Parts: sequence; C-alpha cells; structure tokens
Amino acid sequence: MHTSTSTTIRRWAAGGATAVLLAALPACGSDGGTDEAGGESPASTSAAGDVEAFCAAAVEAESMASQGPAVDFETASPEEIQAAVTEFGARLEPSLKEVEDTAPDEVRDDVETLTGMIRQMLETGDDTLMDSEEARSADAGIDDYMLDSCGYEQIEATAVDYEFEGIPDTVPGGTVAVTFANEGEEMHEIGIARINDGVTASAEELLAMPEEQAMTMATFTGGAFAPPGGSDTTFLELQPGRYAAICFVPQGTTDMETMAEGAPHFTLGMVSEFTVE
Repeated sequence: MHTSTSTTIRRWAAGGATAVLLAALPACGSDGGTDEAGGESPASTSAAGDVEAFCAAAVEAESMASQGPAVDFETASPEEIQAAVTEFGARLEPSLKEVEDTAPDEVRDDVETLTGMIRQMLETGDDTLMDSEEARSADAGIDDYMLDSCGYEQIEATAVDYEFEGIPDTVPGGTVAVTFANEGEEMHEIGIARINDGVTASAEELLAMPEEQAMTMATFTGGAFAPPGGSDTTFLELQPGRYAAICFVPQGTTDMETMAEGAPHFTLGMVSEFTVE
C-alpha cells in the first residue's frame, strides 16, 4: 500500500480494459468455472426472473471479478497479459451465463447488453466498449434495479478534494451497496480493504508501509471509481472487522485515460476507517 499507486486496482488501471470491466459492472465474475487450473462450474439451477437468485449471483460475481486476472500489468509481457485475460474470461463465462439466466425481465436487456460487451471486450481488447454511453446506461440500470430490489444495506459515500464524506463509523455485516458520488474536481475512487484480524496498525500506518508488507495485513474487498460529477455503485460482502476506505488516484487526475504524476490522494487525507459489526 506504499505511496506508489501499484496496488491491485492501479495495476488494473494500467491494464486498461480490465480496469473498466472490474470497476463498472456489478455482475461480471465468479470463482466458479472450469479452467486449466481445475475447478467446477456452478450449476445454473435458478429460475429466470428469480430476484433473490439474480442479486446473489451479481454480488458473488463482483466479489470474484474484483480479484482480476492473475497478472501484473506493469511487468508482464503483452503475451502474458493476453494469456491471463483469456484465462480470466474463461473463468468469468459461467458467471456471465448465471447472471443472464436469472435476470428478471425488468433488467434483462441491460444485463445482456453488458455481458455481450464484456465478452467482446475480452476477445478484442477494445476497452472503449465499456466506456460507451450504451454500456454506462446499462450499468446504471442494473445498479438502480439492485438498489431498489435486492434489499441490501446501503451506504452513500461522497468524495471531495481530498476527503471522504458520509462513511458511517459502523456498518452492519453482510451484503452492502456502496454508492459513491464524486463532488470533487478530480477523479476519485473508494477502495475498500479489510484490515486483517490481529493487526493493530492504523490505516495510515499500513499505507506508509511497503506494499508487499501491507498486503499481508489487509485484504482488498472491492471498490468504485467516479469522475468529477459522476457516481457509481458497488455491492460488497462485508465480514465483521476493521475496514479502510482509500483513494489511490494520483493528484491531478481528472479521468481514467491519463493518470497524473501527483501524490496519491490518500496522502492528502482520503483515507477513512470504519467497523463492520
């Protein structure tokens, strides 16, 4: 977690297409699937239009998708990146199918729009697909449906330059919808990490450590990005414990296309701790 931006989420940003996929879609991954490393695909036994099944599939998908391809985008060769993305897509496919199969009629078109774009993006590497108005509209439609229909605990967090607002001191455990609005003039993110049990260091102390050391003491849970004036929603499965909300975006960054060279926002105050009970 060091003052560099080479955390998992920043590596995805360096990777381009995968960053947009993982930051934007609440229904795009799973630990299921049969791939070269082994593992069984989850059986799709839920009926189409089953709201509870759809919500559960979407949340599980986002949780696994937040881990991303097993590759370091900053150091891997193009061939290694492509192989990792291909393997990631193979693991992702059963979950895409599960979300499609359980999608209620009200949100089916949006789901099919996004899953189709994801498959095309992973095949072609064209990350601009996920930045289109069509993709953004479909993503917003899915978020709105889940906020209205899934019955999850909801948090509305706001970013300003350079501070988080609206994050409560305590949050009930379980599935939580975090809607992240950016009222600042720079790009912001809310990256959520669970501080491991037994760790007494503060979030600020962890962030001052070398990344490899800090990542043995905390576990990335998920997050969302928002441009100035924008918002996004992420659905997280939160277990009891200490958590930190962190913005790693470099100072001066106003969009995802070009990362500035400034200090990470957390060094300017964008870090906040909360407890899940």
